[in-house]
Amino acid sequence: VGPLPGEAEDPCLPGAAQRIVTDFLELDQDQIVLWDGLLADREAAAQPVREAVAAVQAELEALLADENPDPAEVGDLVIQRRDLGSELAEIQRAYVEGFELMLSDEQLDRYIFVRRAEQAQPLFPPFRIMDLLPPHWR
Repeated sequence: VGPLPGEAEDPCLPGAAQRIVTDFLELDQDQIVLWDGLLADREAAAQPVREAVAAVQAELEALLADENPDPAEVGDLVIQRRDLGSELAEIQRAYVEGFELMLSDEQLDRYIFVRRAEQAQPLFPPFRIMDLLPPHWR
């Protein structure tokens, strides 16, 4: 298991978060370069879609501000927004798949461990309250 973040490093900042992931998964320099490319590709693909979502949302809000909005126009905009959301989800899916493909088997196992732990996180407080997990000691 790789090192955990230092006390002074804020894991919520993108640079620190990338370093923490890199260290935990023990990515090599070639993988870091590939990952940077995946991030850039994702951003290039997602930015125009995000802008389209914002435009559709603004149009929908303006339409709904009218006393009698046209239900067909409202429906069309809602469908457009849904479709754009699906497009963003597909861009994210492609990014994650690309990330997973660049990992070794051991790195992929670590990544899957983190994904599973994230799903279990809401269970930790109840288990801790019931003294079924060790207390946090510093």
